[in-house]
Amino acid sequence: MIRQAQPHDLPQLVSLWQEAFLEDEADARFYFENRHQDQNMLLYEENGLVTGMLSMLPLTLVAGNNRMPARYVFAVATRISHRGQGISTRLLQKAHEFMTAEGCAASVLVPAEPSLFAYYEKREYAPRFYLDQVDVKATDIADIALSGQITPCSTLEYKQQRDAFFADGYLFAQWDETALGYIKHGNEHAGGGMVKLRFGDETAYAVIEQRGDHVRVSEYIGEKAHYQKALALIHQQFKADRYRMLLPATEPFLGNTRHFGMIHWLKTPPNPVNLPGYLAFAKD
Repeated sequence: MIRQAQPHDLPQLVSLWQEAFLEDEADARFYFENRHQDQNMLLYEENGLVTGMLSMLPLTLVAGNNRMPARYVFAVATRISHRGQGISTRLLQKAHEFMTAEGCAASVLVPAEPSLFAYYEKREYAPRFYLDQVDVKATDIADIALSGQITPCSTLEYKQQRDAFFADGYLFAQWDETALGYIKHGNEHAGGGMVKLRFGDETAYAVIEQRGDHVRVSEYIGEKAHYQKALALIHQQFKADRYRMLLPATEPFLGNTRHFGMIHWLKTPPNPVNLPGYLAFAKD
């Protein structure tokens, strides 16, 4: 049976999250306590056991003057004991029915690993969002002489800058202030942050994550060609051995341009259809 989540499901949802994503209980509960809403999750239940789940987080797709409600499919999981039975496929179909009834233009998702792109293509999703992934060693930026300042940035200011920066020239997946607040809180909790960068005559913004053996800049709002200066400033504070920066896949193309997100249109796509897609922040 597929139904919406209810408060009494929380213990089973936490255990399923731990099993599927190999995270400890504290990390699982962080999501459910800070981002989850029952009305945004479908679950699959068999004889009282929650065997699958799927979240549908609201976002807005922006293409020029077009603003379209959409949902971001997140945390799709099936218990190991019940895999191979089509549970995720049925949850996805039900999610599409929910979104269509709600009037959504599209469903968006980010496959957790490259092999899953083929899985979702069979379910009518197509690659639409790309990123430039640039990997940099500390030794590559240590000699950049740069003075500047990094300061925490409020969620509201970050959203305003983000929306303005990506407003033109992209099919832009726009997060609301609640979503960005969760991203800020989670990264600060893990030793990263949502920050404003000032160097030279430039002001830029970034979301920074601690990722075990490296620091990842999950989003950079600034002059793409000057990313090394931004990383040099970030390095002054974080002192990591390696950095990974994710940038919009537009000219100048840098590093490794890779597939990131996929889309399943529930309505006719807007014109122009060839706008580069930009989506950031995912459990990838």
